[in-house]
Amino acid sequence: MKFGNVQLDFPDRGLIMVTGLNSASGGSLQSVGSGKTGVGEAISRTLLGVTGRFQHVKQFSRDKHGDTYVRIEAALHDKPLIVELGYKCEEMSKTGEALRFHYDGKTIERGLIAETRAELTRLIGVPPLLATWTVFVDGENLKFNKLSQADCVELVMTALRQPPWSEYHEQSKRATGKFKQVLAKDEKAHEEAGRRVRETEQDCLDAKEDVTREQKDYARRKAENERLLAESQTGIEQRHKTIEQCQQEQEKINQKLKEIEQRQSADYHTLEIQRNEIAERVQDCERHRAARLNKREQALEAQLNTKRQYQNYEDSGKDKKCPTCGKLMTGKIDPQKLETLRQAYHQAEEHLKSARQEYEDNEAAIKAQTKLYAEVMEKLEALSTEKEVTALSQDYEKLDDRIRDTLTIIHQAELRAEQLKRGVTDEKLKSAEAILKERERVLGIARKTVETSATTLVESQATMRVLEYWNTAFSPYGIPNMVLKDAIQPLNREARRVSSMMTGGTIEVLYNTRRELASGQEKAELVIEVNNTLGSEELAGSSKGESGLTNLIIAETLAEVGQVSRRVGYRWYDEVVPHQDQVVCKSIYSHLRQIAHSLGILIFIVDHNPTAADYADYLLIVEKSRTPEGIIGTVKWR
Repeated sequence: MKFGNVQLDFPDRGLIMVTGLNSASGGSLQSVGSGKTGVGEAISRTLLGVTGRFQHVKQFSRDKHGDTYVRIEAALHDKPLIVELGYKCEEMSKTGEALRFHYDGKTIERGLIAETRAELTRLIGVPPLLATWTVFVDGENLKFNKLSQADCVELVMTALRQPPWSEYHEQSKRATGKFKQVLAKDEKAHEEAGRRVRETEQDCLDAKEDVTREQKDYARRKAENERLLAESQTGIEQRHKTIEQCQQEQEKINQKLKEIEQRQSADYHTLEIQRNEIAERVQDCERHRAARLNKREQALEAQLNTKRQYQNYEDSGKDKKCPTCGKLMTGKIDPQKLETLRQAYHQAEEHLKSARQEYEDNEAAIKAQTKLYAEVMEKLEALSTEKEVTALSQDYEKLDDRIRDTLTIIHQAELRAEQLKRGVTDEKLKSAEAILKERERVLGIARKTVETSATTLVESQATMRVLEYWNTAFSPYGIPNMVLKDAIQPLNREARRVSSMMTGGTIEVLYNTRRELASGQEKAELVIEVNNTLGSEELAGSSKGESGLTNLIIAETLAEVGQVSRRVGYRWYDEVVPHQDQVVCKSIYSHLRQIAHSLGILIFIVDHNPTAADYADYLLIVEKSRTPEGIIGTVKWR
């Protein structure tokens, strides 16, 4: 399974021995692991959809991330057939798995790989299940007794080129199920139509009563409309008078506001100027506060530093005891330096006094200006007529609101009056009469619907009987059972011939059907009977060698009866005789060589028994070797 690039041309017919050479093992292995089965899997998966050992094509990749590409060029019905299968390859798809084929001038590649595979299978005529038993025959997986009964029957049916009866049966069951819904719907429709007639008849009686009631109601509403129109017009006149009164009161309020404005304008303006000037001076002092406070703190810190330096230097000249011997020690100081430090200390004290005075003067100015500001505000408060003006303004706005509300009411009343002037409508009366007429029409339609639904129901019941008939015909008790019974005789005839050639009559495989139901119906069910003169007559109880022979006989019988070789021109036998003795092996090799030449097909044998080479027309060597590029597989003829 480490192939890099392999291209093979095959002969037209003959028996081919596929042998392996595992040079990469360094002598640890001779032929095991060389990749023989991979060649057969590549061919059979591409052409026939045989899965092999892996579920996905990407698993055949050399590193499981690179590309995989297989191209088969063959002939089908004397026309060229090209099939391509790949994974992440430049030829087909850079992203994932792909399948396409070219035949009769057409290239087929559907959106789903399964759809392309289905078309190719229909073209060749060998589905994957049949191919695993008649084309790519893997001895390890050749176990007929492990198949389900449905797969057993399906296998024989596909070998005989029978239609997919089980699929037809499922489709007919689905169609019958769906039509049951149609029948139930028709029954419901007929029942519903009768109910609708009864309801519509009652609706007509109700509609007649509605017409009588609407006639009386129309006369009552007309008299009520005239009364409401008179009331509406009276209300409109009264509300117009209310608006005139509100407007007169608003004019009085405007006159009072003008008098207040003229009285306080001059004095208020002067005090307001004073208030703004004082506020500006307070803000100016506030802006200097932080700077002067900072200046005071810096002066204080400088005064403390110079004082400490002066005192420390002055103290250094006083007598002290030696910490070691205890004797008095007299220090020497520089009088000029001491004087310099003293002057610096006095200058720092003067600077501190100045900074403190500036800060205190600024605080006093803020306090004085704040007091003046409060006095001006008291004077302004004394002159203020804000409360009086506010009260008058609020009264004015309330009158405005009242006018707007009254205008809205008048507008609505006028609209209502216009509507009343048009008089009451007889729409309900006309609607009731129209409904009565419509219900009488619907009643006529409903009666016709009852007649139509009754006819449809009879037709659906007849169709249902036909569907049920075909559902039974497609079931395991119908056509498939008859086909299987007719196929038993040719199956057994071919099984006896193959059994005789391979085992000399020691093992004989026969096919049979059996009655399953107490009712007497026969079900399409396949039974394998083994006549073993030396061992078990049950397939599951046979030895490994006997079981392998029995399954191989079944595979050959299906291939011969179904004439699979006419559909596919090769067969691949992968270690189908691993548990057989030399006598049986030679019989099988001889049989395979004979059918290869008589049918004109290619037969591949993958086998570790060197005796097989004596019967082969060709030898195909699959070698796995170690190269500078890595481990690579090659395939060549000998």
